[in-house]
Amino acid sequence: MKKVLLFLIALLVILPFLTQSQEAQNTKRAFPSRINGGFYIKLGPVFPIGTFSAGQTVTDYSKTPPLIPYYPARMGAGMDLGFLIYLGPAFANNHLRAGIDATFLNVWFNPGKPDVPITKSKYNYWYYFLSQKFGPVITINPIDRLMIDLSYKINAIGGWYNSEYGKNLFMSEVSMNIRYSIMLFSFQYNFGNITYDNYESSNPDHVVDVSTFRVLIGLKF
Repeated sequence: MKKVLLFLIALLVILPFLTQSQEAQNTKRAFPSRINGGFYIKLGPVFPIGTFSAGQTVTDYSKTPPLIPYYPARMGAGMDLGFLIYLGPAFANNHLRAGIDATFLNVWFNPGKPDVPITKSKYNYWYYFLSQKFGPVITINPIDRLMIDLSYKINAIGGWYNSEYGKNLFMSEVSMNIRYSIMLFSFQYNFGNITYDNYESSNPDHVVDVSTFRVLIGLKF
């Protein structure tokens, strides 16, 4: 009888430790998924790179003189409004999830810096853009609420510069977001040309590089 009583006492002492150990192992095997879709807003500086920063000229024999200057762009600012849409459940023990990064509204501008005296307002020589961006995204959740979004997007863009309108339906962007809870930092490389022809195919094409690098800060809800 004493042996049975001692065994029961020992079992009552040891059982809670065994239960806690088992729960810890189960939690480790089943990492909870925290990767969820939602709305985001991002704001920050937009840095021109390459020939967009250095300045460009295009040849248009319908003009006199035929060399048309597109003055060097300087640092501007931009804003993204969009939504992360995930397709299917998370995988790799809930550390990865794939979906679509949909930026419904992207606006930005870069001041142009004329290198000669000008007759118009300086704001006529600023570059203004409006676009939408869509593409695949994969989100990595290594620990806790830390998220890393890697995406590639097609950028359909319209622009205005010095009374000329232009477009490109297939610019590209590669980006990385680093998120924790609702805060995010975004690093974006947006590259390609825009064709200023006032949306008329019969007009001469003024093909201008408008590649940029962006560092944005924002919120994801």
